[in-house]
Amino acid sequence: MGVRDKGEPLGGGSSSPPSDRAGILYSHILSCQTHEPPPNSTKMRILFLPLFLSYFYVSCSTVSYHKTDKAKPTKQWGVLEVKETVRNMSHSLSTYYKTDLKTGYLEWKSLQNSTSEHIDTKLITNEILNQLTKDKVPFVDTSIREEATTEIAFGKTGMVSADSRLSVGKFKSPSHKIKGEINEVVNYEAGSRIQYITVTLFLVSLETNQIVWSEQTNFLKTSRVEGYGL
Repeated sequence: MGVRDKGEPLGGGSSSPPSDRAGILYSHILSCQTHEPPPNSTKMRILFLPLFLSYFYVSCSTVSYHKTDKAKPTKQWGVLEVKETVRNMSHSLSTYYKTDLKTGYLEWKSLQNSTSEHIDTKLITNEILNQLTKDKVPFVDTSIREEATTEIAFGKTGMVSADSRLSVGKFKSPSHKIKGEINEVVNYEAGSRIQYITVTLFLVSLETNQIVWSEQTNFLKTSRVEGYGL
């Protein structure tokens, strides 16, 4: 085999592909050059991957809805306790207002949670308020008086049309306020957690400060303590 001079091209200066192994390598390089992927194919795959993963996640996850009156007991305060409290309190207060009180406007003061559990008291009061309003028990919200006063004052400037201007002297004052508290007693016995919960509401006359109505809903719950006896 002769020695290639310096600067002599590979394959004896011929522009044709070399033979044997060098020829195979040369053909492979040409085939890779002629079959390179379209310039946007990699970008399309990158865009498609998150869409595919999102579809896979949604198709594999399931959500089911249940009727609230079919709620089952849970270890923590849940739907069953909320619905029973709302049903009992709404019925009792509505009956008292229509048979004994008959007149006046009510307003919520507060419902305090004094238990160790996280209880959304606003959820309870909103549901009771919703049910009582449907029963035509009148409520007022004095928290918007400042906004209403501002709107009444603006109406006097002459910039509000006469048919939508707010009149003076039509505010309603609450005659009674509703307040309440949620309390509990918790004991542990033989690997079980025994919880007694009471929800108490009071209706107080603002004129006399007298408690004119009260109602209570009680729950006695027993649940197994996890890990007991292991």
